[in-house]
Amino acid sequence: MTLIRSIEDLARAEADARERELTSAMNIRFHIRVGLASCSIAAGAGDTFEAFNRLIAKENLAEVRISQLGCNGWCSLEPIVQVQEVNRPQVTYGKVTPEVAQRIIQRHIKKGMIVREYVIENF
Repeated sequence: MTLIRSIEDLARAEADARERELTSAMNIRFHIRVGLASCSIAAGAGDTFEAFNRLIAKENLAEVRISQLGCNGWCSLEPIVQVQEVNRPQVTYGKVTPEVAQRIIQRHIKKGMIVREYVIENF
């Protein structure tokens, strides 16, 4: 890690970080967002989030980014997962268990086939 000793060092570090972020973003094809509000966690979203992370690492899916999502007001459908593919409409899934997460990775992410039985329409 480079020490920052001046305002110029800080500016250079910021520029380098922005460049790394831009390069990384250009390689992302899918963004998976897992709801992790209190109702989501109570419904098992923590396990779902861990399952996605584990599957992404296991399958070496460098083009997939995962992040957390806040409350969306659909508590009865938790855990909720949004999958956004570049230049495609977002797909929102409900009641996503770790087993469903595996199906989403295998079918939606790897084969481009939406897992229709878990899609939340009109989200």
